[in-house]
Amino acid sequence: MHQNGVLPSGFTFSSVLSACGRVPAVFEGKQVHARLVQSGFLGNNIVLTALLDMYGKFGCISDARDVFDRMDDRDVIAWTAMICGYAKVGMMVDAQWLFDNMGERNSFTWTTMVAGYANCEDMKAAKELYDVMNDKNEVTWVAMIAGYGKLGNVSEARRVFDGIPVPQGASACAAMLACYAQNGYATEAIDMYKKMIDAKIQITEVAMAAAISACAQLRDIRMSNTLTDHLEEDCCDRTHIVSNALINMHSKCGNINLALSEFSTMRYRDMYTYSAMIAAFAEHGKSQEAIDLFLKMQKEGLKPNQVTFIGVLNACASSGHIEDGCRFFQIMTGVFGIEPLPEHYTCIVDLLGRAGQLERAYNIIKENVTSTDATTWGSLLAACRLYGNVELGEIVAQHLFEIDPEDPGNYVLLANIYASKGQWERAQQVMKLISEKGMKKPSGYSSIQ
Repeated sequence: MHQNGVLPSGFTFSSVLSACGRVPAVFEGKQVHARLVQSGFLGNNIVLTALLDMYGKFGCISDARDVFDRMDDRDVIAWTAMICGYAKVGMMVDAQWLFDNMGERNSFTWTTMVAGYANCEDMKAAKELYDVMNDKNEVTWVAMIAGYGKLGNVSEARRVFDGIPVPQGASACAAMLACYAQNGYATEAIDMYKKMIDAKIQITEVAMAAAISACAQLRDIRMSNTLTDHLEEDCCDRTHIVSNALINMHSKCGNINLALSEFSTMRYRDMYTYSAMIAAFAEHGKSQEAIDLFLKMQKEGLKPNQVTFIGVLNACASSGHIEDGCRFFQIMTGVFGIEPLPEHYTCIVDLLGRAGQLERAYNIIKENVTSTDATTWGSLLAACRLYGNVELGEIVAQHLFEIDPEDPGNYVLLANIYASKGQWERAQQVMKLISEKGMKKPSGYSSIQ
């Protein structure tokens, strides 16, 4: 239009600005804003609201507020758009101030506030608004369920779900299914999926990915075949998010070939795709393939995240690639600036422990004691058991007894260390502690293990 000398109307400007916000196309959106100024439409409230909404979707909150402040006549749509912008970037104090000081509110205003608080995991504030909201809808139900799910409060999520008028919609069912899956309620998640199938409720991308994740947790081969069949029957679009979940499921269910086939046929692969496949290779003892894929993803311009490094470090640990593992750990912290999680330290300790470098592993733990957990210390204790290091084993076990006193496995490992050196009396004394502390002795234990 501009090249042909045709002047755009206010409707045209509004449509283009809305399109830029959806993409999002920041550079083009700002160009349209400049053209808008030249065309004299700054007095058009509909156009200004579209401009405000666009900047809010971009996360350019100061630009959005500047537009909002320049508006002479703000209606409920403009106020709500500004609130939505604040909510998007987590500025709920500002959003709440506008909400309290605006005049008329509509259902979308309420929905925006509830969803905003839920996304920020402030479920107390979200619930206060939700409880007094008249026109609850699918968006608010999903936001509340997802919010409780992020905090691990499955019972409250279920309370919200059960309060939804029957029949519940596809989005609400998917949110509840995802809540179950992400909190380890894998059986309940699969049951929810089956109910959705029986009730002929649409299986969304969220529902399918969550069901696949739950199946992976259960390592249920039969269910994995069922889910794969449903996808072949076009029960749900095979998006890259679903495919990423499939890679993990096939791996957990013991079929690395299906995982690799899924990976190979994907048209679009993101960092999560590579991370899933690297973890799959590591889990199945294909360490070199995991390392090669880790290097390949970087050549393709994808930056690894914390999960990616857990996968490649596990691969190095299982194959004894000590120097590669230590080098990747240094790259993670030094090049990518990723703060190590306890899982990363556990991988390094496992790597060094398997190689017999127990003191080196112990020094890493001591230098980063606040970033390690019982699993990290347990990995070192297992290495002490492997190499019969009584002195270090006692030090590590004592620390484990303090931070994880209810795990009988730690006592068993120490007893096994004593037994491996013929110190039977000390081994029996440690085993007595399990009974004295009211713990259940792990099955399969013997004095010589």
